[in-house]
Amino acid sequence: MNAILTPLVTALEELGLAEFLAGFSADSVDLADWARAVDLLDGELRTTAGFLLLGRPAKVDGLPTAVAAALPRLQEYGVALQRDNEAQLVDVSLFRAQGVWLFAEPPSIFQVRHYFGPDSLALARRISYRPDSRVLDLCAGPGFQGLIAAQLGARATLVELLDDVARVAALNAELNGVADRIEVLAGDLYAPLASDGRPFDRVVANIPFLPTPTPPGQEAAEQGGEDGFSVGRRVLEGLPWQLAPHGTAHLTALLFQAGDELLMAKELRDWAETHGCALAVSLTDEMAVDPGSDLVQTAVSDLLDADPGADAQALSSEVAEMFARRGATRARLSYLRIDHGVSGFRILDHTER
Repeated sequence: MNAILTPLVTALEELGLAEFLAGFSADSVDLADWARAVDLLDGELRTTAGFLLLGRPAKVDGLPTAVAAALPRLQEYGVALQRDNEAQLVDVSLFRAQGVWLFAEPPSIFQVRHYFGPDSLALARRISYRPDSRVLDLCAGPGFQGLIAAQLGARATLVELLDDVARVAALNAELNGVADRIEVLAGDLYAPLASDGRPFDRVVANIPFLPTPTPPGQEAAEQGGEDGFSVGRRVLEGLPWQLAPHGTAHLTALLFQAGDELLMAKELRDWAETHGCALAVSLTDEMAVDPGSDLVQTAVSDLLDADPGADAQALSSEVAEMFARRGATRARLSYLRIDHGVSGFRILDHTER
């Protein structure tokens, strides 16, 4: 671990920040809950928690020595700013989940760049790692999946499309003392990987899956496409050549249903049979697809970011109609497990328990 970040982690744990965070469920981080609890603290713990968790500006000479000493390194990675005697984090908060310290973006109904959320934790709970196994974490964001793998003794390659987010993943590797077992690459899915590298024992991808309408005369949006799975298809396309014999892959997905029928079932089954894999689909949280639903409004907020002058109500109707054209009556947050070298296809609906 970097000599500057070693005392930072030690200081945070001795100060009581790990214990403070342990009192909250990482599955449903609520900054308002954090703020209410932080305001009941006092002294250096209150100042540090406000600075690292809530993004509040802090006087440098009022921070613990180890936190102040780490500021230049945090600035190098682009997650902090310091002007004279005042410092503040930029875009990120410090989380702690499953023993991992993680700079990531606070929860938001809008699209975020350094993503960490309940699905990140749910995905991690579904995966096991062996020491010295090789792990590929695609769409790595701030690196949570790869960090867990490295802490368990695996060697992880993290690929993140955005350079600044890849830098945060590298920071998190240093922060957790696993930089010697993690390689962070910036690029598009499999593109940065060496062409002569041996395949991976585990491939993990918490893909972006927000569905977006396709403007007339244009191709489907790269981030999700009209069914939210365009990135997922590209992951599946390259997976047979990157996944070791008897290796496993784990993907998140947003999948649509028409009644109880999974609209992508045939496509996924055909892919599995073609490539000699078993594929299990776990259907979890259910989301409505009407104009006022959270899913539609999140998609609309993303479209408004690209075109602030657009009519929000008209976009809500357009997105809902896009789902209706596909026959979708609801959407499901889903987790795909793929086993290379065996066969089978099954759907597990966790709401039917």
